[in-house]
Amino acid sequence: MKPLGVILNPQANRGGAKLVGQAAFEHFAEAGIPVVNLSGDTAAAAIQKAEQMIQSQDLSGIVAIGGDGTSQLGVNLAVPNQLPLGLIPAGSGNDQVRELGISLTDTKAAVENIISALDSPKRVDAMKVSVSGRDFWSIGSISAGFDALCATRANSLKWPKGPNSYVAALLLELPSFEAIEYHLDIDGEKRVVEAMLCGVANVKNFGGGMKISPSSDFTDGELEVFMLHKVSRARLLRIFPTVYKGNHIRFPEIEIFKAKSIKISNDSFPVTSDGELVGNAPFAAEVHPGALRLLSL
Repeated sequence: MKPLGVILNPQANRGGAKLVGQAAFEHFAEAGIPVVNLSGDTAAAAIQKAEQMIQSQDLSGIVAIGGDGTSQLGVNLAVPNQLPLGLIPAGSGNDQVRELGISLTDTKAAVENIISALDSPKRVDAMKVSVSGRDFWSIGSISAGFDALCATRANSLKWPKGPNSYVAALLLELPSFEAIEYHLDIDGEKRVVEAMLCGVANVKNFGGGMKISPSSDFTDGELEVFMLHKVSRARLLRIFPTVYKGNHIRFPEIEIFKAKSIKISNDSFPVTSDGELVGNAPFAAEVHPGALRLLSL
């Protein structure tokens, strides 16, 4: 078979991804699966190396090793080129990989999950996102509001790292935050709401293990729009801890509904997708059923 092209972000999880990558290469070699390292000093360099091999038709698939940002990079190589994608968790969030039901710490199991699906990748939905004059693909989530401010702040913190950085960022942002007026266009139907946050999910988890959309399924041909309507700061702090188990949906201020396409506008708040800052509102997201072939059981 042609080799799998592996993209590794050695900086993910404070450098821990480098060790995961070394273990993954060893497990692929033990299984007799040819791989080629496409990693570069920057994401742009990795993309360039991957695209050169793709154009030469020298790859049978893509493997992304890192966090959600690296997974998104892999999705944006795999979907346009109709290549299957395998995911190996090595980041701090790993929300996309959580959907696969594999261990986040067992690299050998993640490699075996990919190998077992080489002959029969499964089709999953991807969403095409338009924001700040560019388009890209995601299988995770995208939002613009309080959560995006927290994610942006969390990425800038030197301590703590991992999922706890989001909690720290929330406590730092909350004292000065006010509800946002959102203008929504949902499958052609328009709404205006005041909310603390509003986003779109294709998977259950968000922000490093928060089950923001517990009923999301990336094989159902639909996206889920999630909103926390205007609440007091005290009420938000009461609701927030329940999101880790998906119990926030019992609160009347939470609204989640399905859509195939949505445009979300507000006063130019930052937009984050899969933990990465990608621009400023407005943004649009549209589901493309079965657009990604995923190397997973």
